[in-house]
Amino acid sequence: MEREKRIMLACPPTNINEMLAGMGVPEFVPTVEHTLTQCADCGTDMWVGPNQRAAAMRAPRATLVLYMACALIEQQKRGGGPVGHLGGVGGRPRLPS
Repeated sequence: MEREKRIMLACPPTNINEMLAGMGVPEFVPTVEHTLTQCADCGTDMWVGPNQRAAAMRAPRATLVLYMACALIEQQKRGGGPVGHLGGVGGRPRLPS
């Protein structure tokens, strides 16, 4: 499938809490169901949630798993458009390392 037709799955980087420190947003806490992967474009380490992982596994040629910033760049190249959310927030948090 052509890249511009693939569904983008935007994922948070592993350092998202450092990036958002002091901005008043709730801390991102990956669950035990989250796995680590790398952005298809830039190689940034990022968290993939269970819903994103399931979508990517069901249709690997129809999805594009990207770091949030790369997804915004890709969205701009495509002329904008809506951003969806696959839900979550129901899992058991990981223990701090």
